[in-house]
Amino acid sequence: MNHLVLARKWRPKKFADLVGQDNTVKILQNIISSGRLHHAYLLTGTRGVGKTTIARIIAKALNCLNPEANEPCGICDNCRQIDIGRFVDVIEIDAASNTGVDNIREVLENSQYAPSSGKYKIYIIDEVHMLSKSAFNAMLKTLEEPPAHVVFILATTDPHKVPITILSRCLQLKLRNLAAPEIEQYLAKVLTSEAVGFEPAALEVIATAASGSMRDALSLTDQAIAFANGTITLSISQQMLGISDNGSIIALLQAIHSSNSPELVKICQRLNSEGANFENILEQINHNLFQIGLAQLSPQANLSPELRQLASLISLQDCQLYFEISNLGLEQLRKVNDKYPIFTMSLLRMVAFSIGSQEHKQILIQANNCTTQISGELITPPVQPQATHTSNIIATVVTTSTPSTQKPISDTKVNETQIAETTETPPWEEETAADSILNTQPANLKLSEPEANSLLKTDTFKDNPAADLVAAPALEPQNTPPNAEARQHKQFNGNWLEFVQGIALDKIEVNLAIVLNNASQLNSMNTDEISLEINDIYRELVTEACVDALERMLFECYQQHFDLSFNFIETNGSGSLKQLEINQIAQAQHLAEQSIQADPIIQDLINNFSAKILPNSIKPL
Repeated sequence: MNHLVLARKWRPKKFADLVGQDNTVKILQNIISSGRLHHAYLLTGTRGVGKTTIARIIAKALNCLNPEANEPCGICDNCRQIDIGRFVDVIEIDAASNTGVDNIREVLENSQYAPSSGKYKIYIIDEVHMLSKSAFNAMLKTLEEPPAHVVFILATTDPHKVPITILSRCLQLKLRNLAAPEIEQYLAKVLTSEAVGFEPAALEVIATAASGSMRDALSLTDQAIAFANGTITLSISQQMLGISDNGSIIALLQAIHSSNSPELVKICQRLNSEGANFENILEQINHNLFQIGLAQLSPQANLSPELRQLASLISLQDCQLYFEISNLGLEQLRKVNDKYPIFTMSLLRMVAFSIGSQEHKQILIQANNCTTQISGELITPPVQPQATHTSNIIATVVTTSTPSTQKPISDTKVNETQIAETTETPPWEEETAADSILNTQPANLKLSEPEANSLLKTDTFKDNPAADLVAAPALEPQNTPPNAEARQHKQFNGNWLEFVQGIALDKIEVNLAIVLNNASQLNSMNTDEISLEINDIYRELVTEACVDALERMLFECYQQHFDLSFNFIETNGSGSLKQLEINQIAQAQHLAEQSIQADPIIQDLINNFSAKILPNSIKPL
């Protein structure tokens, strides 16, 4: 059998052939050229980075009959004998198989004799950390003061298990893990010489999967050649390694960000049916989150459009949270045989613990879409508010929706730290105390009246629905809306939004306030019947008592009885009071940014001093 695997066939024969170990090569060449030879070397590093290969090159360089520029010639008898492992003065010992003190004692006794045909007698002890404690003790004296013709070269993947007394007697050379581009370039050279076709993207996948080991990369390339039986393509390498295409990874991240759990589970099931390697997929997710995190805090020129979009949508907090959950999932995956449940639950955990509700994320996306920005090098994501329990809601101060309608702040004292934290966040990204209540899922809204009134401490929806929110003392619940007497003789004109704007939502029962705030404009109306549209998620709140209270409010305002009904649909709440406030805040932000960008002083700074407007840094007054 004449075939040699690529890892053996392409093993470097000289220092110049080594990849990615320039520092170590420079040290060794300087030692050889100056003659300052150390009697013991310790080569450390992970598997497949070249420890044994470098040890053999050192042995050839010291025993070569015709060295050239601190390199072994590779053609003399000594070099050829060392390459095939038959040189009598180069002894390779596998410490994993020879762990006892008797094996080491035999080596030490033979080291006293002079070399037979070379200049030095070289002892290469691989995986030296596997030796027993007594074997290490037997080596100490000889390793400290060996004969002049003896050189020890120790190699290990775990230097922490080597006694400190051994480490202090050796010249330590740490070999680094190879970078993926270095491996990719070397694989291209190997496959070109082997006359094997390949796609560059396929080699990139293999180089990444090798995790810094050139031997692993060459072994995977051998496997890919056999699997492809021709040209190595991207799809073949991904199928071989159980790696999903990056489109699936992007789809997973998009589903996580949008809290789309059904779509997330559907993708996981498809990957499971395709036989995907879930450990590799989580590593891909980790890599993509790493790229997103870098893009959010430092310039990244080579970021794909999909990742660039995700970097602008995912908040800094969520990105860090996803990365930590993914790392924990990787640790758990390596401990179990059935990896699918751990993989799926890790992704669902990202959805469950992400900061901000799905509705709030949609608001941020809409605000980002309507904002005109000056392009910069950094991708600034939206800042999500910290998640708080409804019993600990703190009223915050936010800016008004339009520059011309600023409302004076109440005399109520507000903590300066709260104000500082609030002003650092763009106004359309703030979540007010009332929003925290109104965005809460219906299952969490079963509150008593004292609890409800303690939560609603903000004077939220007056004639100007986008006015500043200030802390206000809790008020007693009232069933009759204010200003009802002033509108006794008005006739209902079908404008549901106008009716809701006249109600102080913080002075009524919480569930009723949520229904009013999220109900859209009328679906239909006749002389004594009104049909409203509302999102299906609020179905549990529309109780018989809630409908009766609304009918009573309509009668007290317009002195006319209406039978009220609700149509539950999947809607984003367009036409509701809540959506009106969102639109007004977004419009105010848009106008503020236009004003700043049209300012001649700002334009002068941009044109003459290369100034840049930071995204999301402009706030309406």
